[in-house]
Amino acid sequence: MDFRHLRYVTATARNGSFSAAALELKVQQPIVSRRVRELEEELGTALFDRSTAGAKLTPVGESFSDMAGRILDDLQRLSDRTRAAVQGRRGSVALGFYKSLSSGSFRLILRRFREDHPDIDIDLLEAPFAELMADIQSGKIDVAIILGEPDRCPALNTMAIGTEHLMAALPEDHPLAEHPFIYWSDLKGERFLISHQDPGPDIRNILIAKLAAPSDEPVIVSLHVSRESILSLVGTGEGISLQCECASGLTDLGAVFRPLHDGNGATRIGYLACWHPDNSNPALETFLEALRPET
Repeated sequence: MDFRHLRYVTATARNGSFSAAALELKVQQPIVSRRVRELEEELGTALFDRSTAGAKLTPVGESFSDMAGRILDDLQRLSDRTRAAVQGRRGSVALGFYKSLSSGSFRLILRRFREDHPDIDIDLLEAPFAELMADIQSGKIDVAIILGEPDRCPALNTMAIGTEHLMAALPEDHPLAEHPFIYWSDLKGERFLISHQDPGPDIRNILIAKLAAPSDEPVIVSLHVSRESILSLVGTGEGISLQCECASGLTDLGAVFRPLHDGNGATRIGYLACWHPDNSNPALETFLEALRPET
């Protein structure tokens, strides 16, 4: 017995004759008749009562045909699921990211992807930059979303996926809070609170680059606390902070947010998707396509 026998039986049952089953299956009628007879001989019982009017299932044949139909349906589902996995329409993607990126546009991207691709699971991992890079190399995650420029990860494939404003987080009563935006030169003499957690070190590097002159050397306090704790300290007047735009929704911590500008306009920070060049997960390709900026 093989799957062809099951198809011939169910097609004959569905059509009521061997000739009609043959038309459906696009084979010669004698082939269907012969294969069903072979199966009946193997089983030791008749599955059809044959007459000039066609072929009608016997009681045993009805039970056999019902079960054969379920087996063929399961086989089709298995085939469809496997094909979908190969084509990247089904499967899972392990995604790493900084905890501080779990809001804003990143959240919107994930929600839209889950709506558009319900058969692809997204497994999330929050981790610092160094751990994310190690996890990509080991295969623990498929892709990481990080802050930076495309040349930041030379050993990996990268794709720029968008930018956000870099924001100054200020106490509500800070004089600069009255401005719609802030120039870097306005920040001379300020005390900056920066988290050790990513992307804090990246933002610290931007701060130093923008205020690099000896007369502008910033006072930077690096703290082993979360973004939310940093913003709470800002709200109590302990200093100011620089944050990604996605943090600007945290308005209940006593801080206000203003975009930073230089002579060329708003200061923006870029986001990257990075993945190992040997990663062959088809679902990853689907996820990257969803991340790809529209041109």
